[in-house]
Amino acid sequence: MFRERKEYRKNLTSSGKLHLAGETLDFISHDVSVNGILIEIVPGKLLATFSDFESFINENSAAEIFVKDLMLTGEVEIIWIKEKDNNILMGLEFKHVIYNADRLWLKRQYYRKKQSFVGFLMLKNKRVEFEGKNISVDGLMIYVKDLDKDLLPNSVVSLYSEPLQMKGMAKICWIQHEQEQEKNGALIGLRYLSSE
Repeated sequence: MFRERKEYRKNLTSSGKLHLAGETLDFISHDVSVNGILIEIVPGKLLATFSDFESFINENSAAEIFVKDLMLTGEVEIIWIKEKDNNILMGLEFKHVIYNADRLWLKRQYYRKKQSFVGFLMLKNKRVEFEGKNISVDGLMIYVKDLDKDLLPNSVVSLYSEPLQMKGMAKICWIQHEQEQEKNGALIGLRYLSSE
């Protein structure tokens, strides 16, 4: 016999963390199902009002979550957001989550999914080919064989990757040069600024 979806939800009051737009925000959950969770988010510094959240989520609905009582961590998609009694409520759908993950959340290793992909950066009309090493909702880590002198921390670059179906702008957060002196390669950490 068919039952309404509400019957599959279980009341769950748990604290947790949501990593969104570069901020790690606190929340309290209200209920949970096998597919997702309803939370009440505590505003932060960047995302301080309902309209801030709404504007950001219209651009990017991906986030990372840690639910303390479930020891659950991973990626979620924000399906809806609403304001009720001056509180901001969100409906989240689980995408890639794992359990018993308290230590992984603290290290934030899970979110950087190892994934091989290729693409290129554009900076000052120069094209720099790269190999992707891992990816998260905030950005990605890439490897370039020949590090161009114009690729510096805090530089803004255009980012293109056909396998990821991605193009947009990114900021170079850090550069780690290869140990061997005869090689000119480097690992680069990029943070998304905008993407399509």
